[in-house]
Amino acid sequence: MSKGIVLVIDDEPQIQKMLGVILTHAGYEVVSAASGEKGLAELVYKKPQAVLLDMGLPDMEGFDVLVRIREFSDVAVIMVSVRGQEEIKVKCLESGADDYITKPFSASELTARLAAVLRRKTTPGLINEVFDNAGLHVEFNTRTVLLHSKALKLTAIEYGLLTSLIKNAGRVLTMRQILREVWGTENEEKANSVRVYLNHLRQKIEDNPSSPKRIINEPGIGYRFNLL
Repeated sequence: MSKGIVLVIDDEPQIQKMLGVILTHAGYEVVSAASGEKGLAELVYKKPQAVLLDMGLPDMEGFDVLVRIREFSDVAVIMVSVRGQEEIKVKCLESGADDYITKPFSASELTARLAAVLRRKTTPGLINEVFDNAGLHVEFNTRTVLLHSKALKLTAIEYGLLTSLIKNAGRVLTMRQILREVWGTENEEKANSVRVYLNHLRQKIEDNPSSPKRIINEPGIGYRFNLL
């Protein structure tokens, strides 16, 4: 049984072929488009569960395709980028991209990212429920946080950060998104405060804070909460 349809929007035939092989082997049906306009048309016609969208296309920028997608669809979108495009990645994430993957990437990384994005799209929100993962237990209704059954004392900011990260588990949150969700501002002058509080939070929820496994820094972009 197919896991769903994935639309690949990329103008390089070799990339289309490679992604087609990887995704088909992983159980997805693949539709390809070599331009932004064709990709938008296929999105409407095929109604895929996810889109792999290249940053650079012959007729328009990948970012512009993303903006047009978000005008009418909440389909999962993973941007495909090259190294050194941090500002563009941030721009895309803040404009509705669910994730990004950087060339070159392995088949396992691609399928893991895709599965995580699709899981977030189909899993109900966690905010009024209980989160439990690898010894970290959070009861949102009572604001109870346990690590290996031991109660943790978190400040309001630390708890706000943890909640924001968990409800976006697997997704990169940019610094501005964190500031907006936790501090209610996008003033990047407070970015250093984010780093300080995240470091404090790591000290409390990581088994080994010097080598964090849960709160992962995405250099130049933001942070990702990793499910263990």
